[in-house]
Amino acid sequence: MDPHVSHSYEKDFEIAFLRAKGDAFQTFFEQLMGRAFRADFMACRPWGNVGDKKNDGFLKSDRRLFQVYAPNDMTAAEAINKITEDFAGALKHWGAHFDKWSFVHNAYDGLPPHVHQLLLETERKNPGVKIEPWCLEELRVVFRRLSLDDLRSWFNYMPPTMSEQASIGFEEIRIVLEDIAARVMPANHPVMSVDPSKLRANRLSDSVQALLTAGMAKTPLVKRFFDEWHAPTYGERMAKAFTTHYQELKSSSPPLHPNEIFHELQQWTGGEKPKSSAQLAAVLAVLAYFFERCDIFEPAPSPAL
Repeated sequence: MDPHVSHSYEKDFEIAFLRAKGDAFQTFFEQLMGRAFRADFMACRPWGNVGDKKNDGFLKSDRRLFQVYAPNDMTAAEAINKITEDFAGALKHWGAHFDKWSFVHNAYDGLPPHVHQLLLETERKNPGVKIEPWCLEELRVVFRRLSLDDLRSWFNYMPPTMSEQASIGFEEIRIVLEDIAARVMPANHPVMSVDPSKLRANRLSDSVQALLTAGMAKTPLVKRFFDEWHAPTYGERMAKAFTTHYQELKSSSPPLHPNEIFHELQQWTGGEKPKSSAQLAAVLAVLAYFFERCDIFEPAPSPAL
């Protein structure tokens, strides 16, 4: 698969993971597993007063049973109760069918130590069952099994390829920036230079870093647009618009992950109208320009003396 297309879809996968909570996370998990494994994955939904008998999905070829847990706010006590109750129920109802039990959760910053201890102790007491916590990186491995057709069907668009990103010209940049001009008219604001190490400092994922790096190759075209625009202060006013919107996103409650902030900026830059692949590539170039030249996201830390 084209690397730029792959990075674009992987960013969308990360956003879907970060935003899904509760039942929506269960649906996200089932969509992912169903597309990746087809009939080998058996989704299980609650049935009347019988429930799901502690089964949120079963991978037949791997004899793996899944339990999904993704509340809006995870606490150690709730997670411990959930694991204890669900594993006991899984053994009772499905013990003859699984050798692996996966606790799928959305705590991308890590499970509490008490939960780790419980998982290890549960596995020690049940030597015939391998117990694994699954989170973003485990699901990412599954995601990378998907074909291009799967990805287009799931996300309902086709990102630009590397060659399309490399071949965008001044006209595509002009269309995107003039569209922004019609939507926002910010006040003056100074533009600051940004060290490229800012990519790492802002905890952006590898896929987002790759997209911004690709976009930076076309930032001279963005600069040319501002240099040739009839209003000399337009570039600074545009920088203010991006800064203001970034600060609004950064102040969101609950807080947004840096990848979510990037995604929201990407959507805002592109506007509501459908975009061609060339225009999507131009949006990345514009974002990369303001990432590099003004204060969207946080500055890179100063080098130690």
